[in-house]
Amino acid sequence: MTRRLLPRFVRKRYAVQFALALGLVTLAIAAVGGYSYLHANEVIGDETRDDLVTNAEIQAQNLDEWLTRMEVQMRSLSESAAFQSGDDRDINLYLWSVVERDRDIDAAYYIDTRNETVLTSTGSASVASAESVTTYYGRREFTALAQQSHGDVVVSDPFRPSEGAAPVVLFATTIPDRPNRAVIAVANLRDISETHLHDIDAGRFVVVDGAGTVVLAEDESRLLETDALDTTRYDAASGFVPGQSLAGSSTEVGFARMETHDWVVTSRVPTGEAYALRTDILTQILATLFVVGAGAALLAVTIGRDTVDAVRTLGSNARELTDGNLDVSIDRDREDEFGDLYEAFDVMRVSLRDQILEAERAREEAEAARGVAWAEKEASERRRRHLERTAEAYGEVMRACADGDLAERIEPDEESEAMAEVARSFNEMMADVEERNEQLRTVSNVLSHDLRNPLNVAVGRAELLADETESDHVEPLVDSLDRIDAIIDDALVLALQRRVEDTLPVALSDAARRAWAHVETGDATLVVEENARFAADPDLAAHVFENLFRNAVEHGSTGNQTASGDAVEHGDPDGVTVTVGALCDAPGFYVEDDGPGIPEADRASVLEPGYTTNRAGGGTGFGLPIVLQVADAHGWDLALCESATGGARFELSGVERVGRGSDDAVSFV
Repeated sequence: MTRRLLPRFVRKRYAVQFALALGLVTLAIAAVGGYSYLHANEVIGDETRDDLVTNAEIQAQNLDEWLTRMEVQMRSLSESAAFQSGDDRDINLYLWSVVERDRDIDAAYYIDTRNETVLTSTGSASVASAESVTTYYGRREFTALAQQSHGDVVVSDPFRPSEGAAPVVLFATTIPDRPNRAVIAVANLRDISETHLHDIDAGRFVVVDGAGTVVLAEDESRLLETDALDTTRYDAASGFVPGQSLAGSSTEVGFARMETHDWVVTSRVPTGEAYALRTDILTQILATLFVVGAGAALLAVTIGRDTVDAVRTLGSNARELTDGNLDVSIDRDREDEFGDLYEAFDVMRVSLRDQILEAERAREEAEAARGVAWAEKEASERRRRHLERTAEAYGEVMRACADGDLAERIEPDEESEAMAEVARSFNEMMADVEERNEQLRTVSNVLSHDLRNPLNVAVGRAELLADETESDHVEPLVDSLDRIDAIIDDALVLALQRRVEDTLPVALSDAARRAWAHVETGDATLVVEENARFAADPDLAAHVFENLFRNAVEHGSTGNQTASGDAVEHGDPDGVTVTVGALCDAPGFYVEDDGPGIPEADRASVLEPGYTTNRAGGGTGFGLPIVLQVADAHGWDLALCESATGGARFELSGVERVGRGSDDAVSFV
């Protein structure tokens, strides 16, 4: 029936029929090969896209973890005890330890953001100079932004500090409770690229910012260059950009946006290498077709019944393959040319089946890798949140200790050895501080009770001795005992290690008058210019006025040209005028005299405990340090300068005013 559909000249010529049959078989084989190629091409294309996107997402996740770690480290650094102390030496040592420990930080700077000066620094100055850090190529926006961050970590745009220098990025944060102070860490983008960009087969990673500038790349010559790929192509959180012309060749690009910063991670593989497997499959199919064509030519020479049977068999097998049945059995027992064709046909079938199975396995592996990547990403997110909670808990305990609750301790974080070590070190430090405070309290108790009780007995005995006998030794004895009592009072005030919390309104005139009555003033005169009212601990405030009055009276004569930390009894105090009044340009008050004053070179020394020029006369050097101690306990600032008459002037600012009294001047003699 089928033969009647053929033209007559075909039906009459068996060779033509055979040739036509061979042509149809070859066409069927080509169709099977084409179908197999298209299927494999689809599988390989999906796998390639998934691999590129997954690689970009994993790399973005790694960089997110790095930025999160840097932010946590910067916050921990700014809240450390070294920065809270404000001591430049401690800060420098701490910065040095951070730079030595963290290979991602090349240099660190502690700066004054108000005048944009570096207070101390450490690390490689060749990476980023102090001038480039504070001015950032002549602009001040970065340090201004750092000044306003209020504890947040600010990340700068990448830049090259000087011609030929490595590109860097800066991390900055302010120091809590220390205005106009910030710390800046410098990261070398060339080293970060080497350390944190992972290797991928036949490809590379390139990280760009929102402006399209290359931030990280394995090829350091590309750093800070404008990327050839337009950033508008990154229109989703992650995705695939096919067939881009980059560096003169077609490139497949997978991308993923980072969550912690406005950077996009791209994984790039040349198109030829990305689809190398597809090219191999096409080559094998073409080779198979060539073999089939050669076999057909050979069969055309040996026309016969076997040929017809063989063609029929091949046709049947071809139909099976066309239907997608790659497991069809092909007879390979023939030893003639048809046997070779059968073998070639079977080789193609097995090869295609193996390639498709390999592609299926690769797809499954890619899916599994994607699942692992997502699991790793979720675990990383959990670690980040845990670190943030741990850092917040550590900060609360540290703030509580800073506020005076020395019994607070940090519970070590078992999930992070570094954070656990921080907790253990902090707990050991606070235990040592608490032990020292306990020792100080013990000394204070000894002074205030165990030593004062026998002193009171000695004073009573001395007074009885004065009543019962006349001796030149009694009065010096009483004076010495009174001096011991005064030294005990001074030592107890110096032992103050707390901040004053409970205050009462204190009238400036009343406090000055009562303190004046407790000091041997001779013929000196006290003038109160303004009777302002301020908040203070009345007993501690009395120590301020008494010690400043005693210093003015006992150092106020023209015969004494050098002041010390305590009262020195030499020179003539008569005629000294001591003035107390409120500051005009700030909340606070002053105490000044018209004596010879304190030389500028000695002003820092007189506030140091134990400094005295009258050690032989019994001086202890406690007087002015007590004034400084009480001022610190109230949160006041003490400044020592020169009065209008050339005498000593002590200004206490930052004092809380609670009202005003009489403005009339009051004098006491």
